[in-house]
Amino acid sequence: MTSHQPEQSGSAREGIAREIYRIARELRSSKSASSGGSVSVQDLLDALPAGASPMLRDRVEALVRRDEAGPDVGVQAPDFALKRMGSEQRVQLSDFRDTRPVALLFGSYT
Repeated sequence: MTSHQPEQSGSAREGIAREIYRIARELRSSKSASSGGSVSVQDLLDALPAGASPMLRDRVEALVRRDEAGPDVGVQAPDFALKRMGSEQRVQLSDFRDTRPVALLFGSYT
């Protein structure tokens, strides 16, 4: 992995984002016949040109690390319980196992 780059301006970030999307579009169109156009972030990293800027390479490598940090597909989530909003009642994830699909969404709305 490359070293951390200094913070870049908004226009530099936008340029990097445009380059990533451009490379992804090219990859999708080249892979569409063989794999339905599916492109992983690792595919994107592998497709970066040899002369890609260090900032572009850093950003794509960060995406790869992010994707590798999460759980693998099909791995069962650890059990936990959460308090219902406006109530003292608790809901446990395992109560839903084998009964219905559950989507876990985490985020900050502040």
